[in-house]
Amino acid sequence: MRSVYEITVTKKGIKRKTLTSSKEEFIPYSSVLKVQTERIQGSYSDAGQITTGYFESTVFLENGTELLISPDHFENYHEIIVAIRSNVTN
Repeated sequence: MRSVYEITVTKKGIKRKTLTSSKEEFIPYSSVLKVQTERIQGSYSDAGQITTGYFESTVFLENGTELLISPDHFENYHEIIVAIRSNVTN
């Protein structure tokens, strides 16, 4: 089962809160190794194109964890990715 969580951007990192258990985890920007963004192709049907597609990003952390951030799951997707990218030195 997949956890549902929210992400909040702070000056020193991001806070990830699991909504089902209210467990909160702080992820400092210094623990982010890289951010990889991928374009997901749009959907088509017999009538034509349904969606134009979208981008989703995978955040790779020092501890081996991968955090998938997608605009489908986060209204503040753009804010999250901009904050991480501007605070991570690759």
